[in-house]
Amino acid sequence: NSPARQNGAEVVPIISHLIETILFDYIAYSHDWHPINHISFVDNLRNRTRYSKGGYNASIQVYDTVTYTGPKYETKQVLWPAHCIQNTDDAKLHPDLIVNTDKNNIIHIRKGTDPNIDSYSAFADNNKVQKTVLDTELKKRNVTHVIVAGLTLDFVLEQLHWMLWI
Repeated sequence: NSPARQNGAEVVPIISHLIETILFDYIAYSHDWHPINHISFVDNLRNRTRYSKGGYNASIQVYDTVTYTGPKYETKQVLWPAHCIQNTDDAKLHPDLIVNTDKNNIIHIRKGTDPNIDSYSAFADNNKVQKTVLDTELKKRNVTHVIVAGLTLDFVLEQLHWMLWI
């Protein structure tokens, strides 16, 4: 929850209560799962200067937006502190979140796995080039209604909400 600049953990008991008290047909858990060299990390800006419009600028800091021209795509990117690095405790779901273990009604989505493009939505990367399996899984299971809850409300959930309508 660090990139959201708020105490996202305050919603965890509410989400867990919903999971405990409502009989959902399916639950999808979305995981930020970034490689250490991810494009969104401010500490990686120096390693991407050849793709950064305007080159490296020491005054650029966390929460600023930069434009990268590559290596794969041109993209505008908000810079975040390093977070949810693959195979670290920081990438795990919140320890107080109830994680349903019934394999038949659980979908786990890892996003932000490509080092060269961010992914706020659980459906696709920010440039809508690579999709996750979430849309396919929801359609396969004939899901018609979706309740969205999570920790980083300012960006991630907004993107997820809008992609539900695409």
